[in-house]
Amino acid sequence: MRRSAGFTLIEVLVALVVTVAAITLLSQGFTSGARVSTVSQNATRAALLAQRVLADFESGELSVNQSQSLTFEDEEDFTAETVSESYTTGVTHLTIRIRWQERGEDRTYELVRLMREKEEATTP
Repeated sequence: MRRSAGFTLIEVLVALVVTVAAITLLSQGFTSGARVSTVSQNATRAALLAQRVLADFESGELSVNQSQSLTFEDEEDFTAETVSESYTTGVTHLTIRIRWQERGEDRTYELVRLMREKEEATTP
């Protein structure tokens, strides 16, 4: 008996299983990449917000002498908390914590800075 040209049903099924497995693995890779990208983007946003709060302290818009809770008008998902501890040497230990929720979990970015108290400008 002569075999006709073409694929058998078993060969087609095996090729289909291999193709579906490959597509499944690729889609999981894309999903993981998107998740990692979102985590990285939020961490970068938190770092920028912490730098913004620090700039407000350095410019004098925020007082270093007290702890504060802050919200951001342009970043509603993020909140900030500042804790300051002054030492007798004229140095303040400033901690800025940025908090947000990501995929149902609380996330925190923390920036710690030692700041020297500003000297009052005297006019002669």
